[in-house]
Amino acid sequence: MKICITLVLSLLLLSAQELIENEDLCLKRPNMDSDEPFYFAPVLRAKLINVGDQFAFPSSCFKRNIATLESMDETKITITLKNSEPRYLVCTDFMVFHTSNLNSVKLITFTGTHKITFDKVIQDDLDEISMNGIKIFSLCTTLTNEIKSLVNTVKAFLGGLGTDPNHILPIMRPSIPEEMEKANLRLLKVFNNYIPVRRENKIVNFDKNIIHTGDFVAISRMDGLDPLIMIGSGGHLGHTAVCSWIDGELYVLESQDGWYWPNVGIQRTKWEQWSEWAYNADFNVAILPLREEYRKKLDEKKANDWFINVAEGLNYGYHNFIFTWIDTVDKNFPFIVTHEIVELLFSIVSYVAPEVSDKFLTEAVNIRVGTKGLTLQQAIAEGARQGKTFEEILAEPETEGRVYSDGYNYVCSAFVVAFWKHGGLFGDLEIEPTEFGPRNIYTLDIFDKEFKRPQECIDDNPDLPYCQLMGKFVIDLDNYSTIKPYSHMNERCPSLGPDFIREEGC
Repeated sequence: MKICITLVLSLLLLSAQELIENEDLCLKRPNMDSDEPFYFAPVLRAKLINVGDQFAFPSSCFKRNIATLESMDETKITITLKNSEPRYLVCTDFMVFHTSNLNSVKLITFTGTHKITFDKVIQDDLDEISMNGIKIFSLCTTLTNEIKSLVNTVKAFLGGLGTDPNHILPIMRPSIPEEMEKANLRLLKVFNNYIPVRRENKIVNFDKNIIHTGDFVAISRMDGLDPLIMIGSGGHLGHTAVCSWIDGELYVLESQDGWYWPNVGIQRTKWEQWSEWAYNADFNVAILPLREEYRKKLDEKKANDWFINVAEGLNYGYHNFIFTWIDTVDKNFPFIVTHEIVELLFSIVSYVAPEVSDKFLTEAVNIRVGTKGLTLQQAIAEGARQGKTFEEILAEPETEGRVYSDGYNYVCSAFVVAFWKHGGLFGDLEIEPTEFGPRNIYTLDIFDKEFKRPQECIDDNPDLPYCQLMGKFVIDLDNYSTIKPYSHMNERCPSLGPDFIREEGC
């Protein structure tokens, strides 16, 4: 009898201590050991949830690491890390052991057994770990390449410094400098395998009276943010706007918060002024006209009344910025990012710049778990108590009626779809504007692909089915006007590169 009991207990112990071999996520990078932009980001190596969990994984320094969650209670958590088989004579691994509230950074140079201890544990930590685990991250490449990758990334976002005889110090200019442009083209090539075609940077002049209320303004800009949106969605646009005639004047309506733009928030700008600002900011701009059947469905008065009485003057929609993109738990991130990386990033941001975290994530997570005013860490723990993992919280559809601390929120693409929706363009379909990114808009089968373009547009580019008005790069839209609108569309759509295949009916 004792032998049987001992055997059973041994089997249970072996089961609890089962070693799980994790794949090397660095291998998903086409050029793993390189200085490409964003390659400085760490990768998830293991996730420990229960006492006894044990994972083996490689790292940039050691071919084999074994992490074990040795103990966990209300006061203390202990993890051991055994490493072996160094790749070089002298090397160092940079590892992060992380929950949204607990963090330990280790530089590991020597083989052997290393102990990681968290001794300031609270119940929120235990609740979070029960759903999301303790994550272990490390780098993919050498410290030299990490630094080069960070520099190459920063180049895509920082630029436009110029001089002015009336200023002693350099000032920010709205135009895109050459080095910044090159960095953004590199981003698009690495992550989307997309190389925009150059065009002569000129304004194509034509009669504005051929533009109707509801016609779509497609925009891209090589400023880091737009290519980042393209990388997430797989599209070829980073900003969107819509045209409308109000009191006999043609306006461009948009949700905008660029530092290079004179006005912020949801706004209207007369066509002539908008075109000037857009050209100065190095926008690539095309006008996509609605098809006649959808133009007739759009009630201009209703759409403009909604804009004037509800939307105009609202802040830019930071609160739903990432939620127009993230629809699934694991099929929206480019190969360089996972939801664990998002949580790691924002948990850091929530400490150093809580107002930024509030804008992009914290307040939205609170709403999704039915709370108000909690920190990001507290809200994630509350979600865990409700049986929701962090990735499940991110994947919940964003609804238009949510009221944030600064009111309704509409990121640029959500605003355009809301304008159409409140003007009746979608009829009785149940559409959530806040689930639409730029690519979701231009793939809608609502545009006039037989549009009779003015001769100026044909002369500029005979192959486009729409007019490109300005820009250094051709706006070529994949799957343009191909998806018929349907209820609840874009609420559960994957967007995995490099193919960005959209599942039917998602």
